[in-house]
Amino acid sequence: MNFQDSLKQLHQQAKAETKARELAAAIAKKQQQIQTEESFAELMKDVQPLKNPNRNYIAPPDRSPIKPRPRTEHLAEEHFFYVGEGYTMEIPATFSKNGQGSNDIKRLQNGHYEVVADVDLHGYTQEEAQQVLNEFIEFVKQRGVCGEIVHGSGLGSSGYTPVLKSLVRRWLMQHPDVLAYCEPRKGNDGAVRILIKRPRRIDPFAEEK
Repeated sequence: MNFQDSLKQLHQQAKAETKARELAAAIAKKQQQIQTEESFAELMKDVQPLKNPNRNYIAPPDRSPIKPRPRTEHLAEEHFFYVGEGYTMEIPATFSKNGQGSNDIKRLQNGHYEVVADVDLHGYTQEEAQQVLNEFIEFVKQRGVCGEIVHGSGLGSSGYTPVLKSLVRRWLMQHPDVLAYCEPRKGNDGAVRILIKRPRRIDPFAEEK
């Protein structure tokens, strides 16, 4: 018997053994199922069904108050900032609300401020993106005044409408702590570099009035 014949015979033998094991397992499972059903029937033989004249029972509606989605534990409620959806306005490539105006934007573009953190918002819903932005502003505050946000150009959005891009920039324009933003790389409108207010330092030795 050559190698091929021997291998074929071993294969057939293994196949037959596998079928036998599967058959034995199926028989054992069936027997166990029958025993379980008989045991349950034995346990329930003395139980009388409840008389229920109203078979079309409808559960009362749940009138408990709707609970808002819990905020993250890392940020206090008063620090959350949101803007509504569906508000249409012209979204500029650069923005500054400070009296420094063009100086802030030039410094942002020239890399004058160190970028202490960045975040990518791809894959987030509008509500989730705003939660992340709130966290991000607080994170940047603890480390400096400048960060970068990647929101995408919106070319893959439905109707080629840059929903997330518009939302992020509207959010930044209205946030009280954001002083300015610009597009950090020429020809790429899928990200913004932001400048935020420096947090006020509290003098521990100052007298309370």
